[in-house]
Amino acid sequence: DSIRDGIRAGIVGVALVVLIMVTYYRLSGVLAVAALALYVVFTLAGLAGFGFTLTLPGLAGLVLSVGIAVDANVLIFERIREELQHGKLVRTAVDEGFLHAMSAIIDSNVSTALTAFILYLVGTGPVQGFAITLIIGIAASMITAIFVVRTFYMIWLDRRPDMATLSV
Repeated sequence: DSIRDGIRAGIVGVALVVLIMVTYYRLSGVLAVAALALYVVFTLAGLAGFGFTLTLPGLAGLVLSVGIAVDANVLIFERIREELQHGKLVRTAVDEGFLHAMSAIIDSNVSTALTAFILYLVGTGPVQGFAITLIIGIAASMITAIFVVRTFYMIWLDRRPDMATLSV
């Protein structure tokens, strides 16, 4: 019952995040939602690949890492927006937005992963499950934010080389 309630709460939370991202960031939000879907696949595949079972603490780690994944995208989108406001061309703004957001994304993810690793070392069963899920989720988050969303942008921009503005 607790896991079912946790899954239901997670689905509602993710649905709200999707709604907010798409409403606020429009095209960029759609790209982030597509990357978030891949993030979930990568995270669950990582858990399954290591033979881990998703428990209630693991579900909490998954939901927390969804927030981390969204945060990385928000950092990137806000940097892109700043570059566009400074008059940069769309492709340049995307490139520099990713570049300038990178240090904040790496710093926050590495510090959270190190904290989760310490939790794994000193914790027992449920705490370790939370920590493992969080670490795998952080890895998937970094992959999707840094590589997948950027690839989505490049594909979008390659198909529209004369694009003068971007909905960020």
